[in-house]
Amino acid sequence: MRITNNLYVLSGSYFSAVNDVSKLGDVYGIRTPQGVILIDCGTAITGPVMLRETLAYFDVSEPITHTIITHAHHDHCGGAKELQDIGVKIIVGHEDAVYCKNGGVWGLYSPHDVEQSFPAFTPDITLTEDQTMEINDLTFEFIKIPGHSPGSIAIKVNVDGKEIMFTGDALQPNGTLLEEVTLGWQGDPGFSRKSIVDSMMKLMKYETDMILPGHGKICLRNGTKVLRNAAQTAFNTLR
Repeated sequence: MRITNNLYVLSGSYFSAVNDVSKLGDVYGIRTPQGVILIDCGTAITGPVMLRETLAYFDVSEPITHTIITHAHHDHCGGAKELQDIGVKIIVGHEDAVYCKNGGVWGLYSPHDVEQSFPAFTPDITLTEDQTMEINDLTFEFIKIPGHSPGSIAIKVNVDGKEIMFTGDALQPNGTLLEEVTLGWQGDPGFSRKSIVDSMMKLMKYETDMILPGHGKICLRNGTKVLRNAAQTAFNTLR
């Protein structure tokens, strides 16, 4: 799916016949003259396959240069090792790097070890704080939003004149008019109710056109309103 001239949905729930948006993480691609920058990369099994097929469908021939991981769960970073092996630089929030290095294994007795496992990799860049970074002549703002996982990040960037915010699984626009907000899965061992509230209160200070989450409905306008609603939802349900 092409969202703007140079912004695409490349993989994930929009490409599945399964009526369950939780099965596949959405992967977004930003096309630049220097190459494609991915936001997440899907599961180890489905992600890279869908990426190759969709890039070819849209006649995008530039190489993938970077993958920015919103959080280190298998449906969002499972394909990272395969991409890294062909020279793609992987960027991850510092606190989630241990998940990457352990292949998603949280602990010997965790019931989620098997379902959350993926090929282990060592990120090329870990983000220890909020910061901006120039990648392929685009300015990315990385915003630390722990809670869903310890190292979750939001990513803000201007593409084709539109302010875009990628939120991973921290929040998902919902409802007929996207007037509702669903907060992310709470099963990560590092999940923190307080951190989610703090992170949503932090995001509500930002202005954005679009909200592109890790699953489900995407918000193509009035993104700022969605951020305000997310903060209200978190405050009302998790504090």
